[in-house]
Amino acid sequence: MGWRLTADGIRTGLLVMATLMAGGCGSAGALPQPPGDPVWGVSTGAGFPAPVTPQAFQLASQAGIGYVRFAVGQSRVQPTGPVDWNDAIWTQVVSEAAGLGLRLLVQLGWPPAWNSSAPPGTPAEEVIFYPPRDERAWREFVARFVGQYPQVLDWEVWNEPDLLGAWRGTPQQYAYWLQVTAQAVRSANPRARVVLGGLALGGRLLDPDFLEDILSDPQYPAGPNFDVMTAHVYRPEWMQAKMDYVRSTLTRFGVGDRPIWVTETDYPSDPAEQAAKGFTDPRYQGPQGQAQWLRDHLPVLRSLGAAKVFWFKLHDSDANPEARSYGVLDGAARPKPAYDAYRELIQTTP
Repeated sequence: MGWRLTADGIRTGLLVMATLMAGGCGSAGALPQPPGDPVWGVSTGAGFPAPVTPQAFQLASQAGIGYVRFAVGQSRVQPTGPVDWNDAIWTQVVSEAAGLGLRLLVQLGWPPAWNSSAPPGTPAEEVIFYPPRDERAWREFVARFVGQYPQVLDWEVWNEPDLLGAWRGTPQQYAYWLQVTAQAVRSANPRARVVLGGLALGGRLLDPDFLEDILSDPQYPAGPNFDVMTAHVYRPEWMQAKMDYVRSTLTRFGVGDRPIWVTETDYPSDPAEQAAKGFTDPRYQGPQGQAQWLRDHLPVLRSLGAAKVFWFKLHDSDANPEARSYGVLDGAARPKPAYDAYRELIQTTP
């Protein structure tokens, strides 16, 4: 049975930031994982779930991909008010994933208009990027949603909050809502891990001090309120710098023991998009070039200390105009060379 096409992903900016070269701490080495905790995953984007998602899940499982990451907005579960509850599509997603042995990393965020702190006059499509307005309504949403899916153990709090377009609040507000959300997640499922919203660490309208600000917040320090650090790392020339920056910053604020997951990394298969990114090496052209990029660079992220690595994204979608050809599957869920490359990598790399 197919799923309705939706638009619930956030994918923003180009990832170049020279200011991250802040006292590199060197390679941390790949971190060991608990038994049964997969290392390799895929993220989804706008247009998830789609009619091809069930087939894409099957192919992900067959390749040995362990995790699928996707976003659930309060705006989709409770679009019209606190008594509204629309969870059928997510129950279907979770059931399908569980049946295939896929673990899920679920992002929570994006309040609807009735629970958004957006100022009057904010365009309707932008109200979801503001912090919630009603704390009790938000807590109840998180606790109920997390509680009804006890098989989901990893919950991410928003996405790329260091980008001013993706999070329309302050770092202090994020630190506060991280605490509120963490309390709700942990009360609903004490076995769950709270995952910090994946930081872009580059791009337009970036807040370069975001991580330091939430870790040092005097009222709501972020450290006690997340179990896993996440980052988005793309360009190869910045992989070392970004991983060093994250690790050194966590260590400086006393949470250097947190595992670091890279939950978005990618390279397109469309030659036009590849040219736009400035790669001229003949190996990095077209679908075969995407596959070669994956082979070359995902192991690098593991060697730099990423406990998990997620490819962005599972399948192509026109709903993601900035990343239309980034999937390991095409828009019809047919494998691209990158899919075979990922399967081989998973089979040969611990």
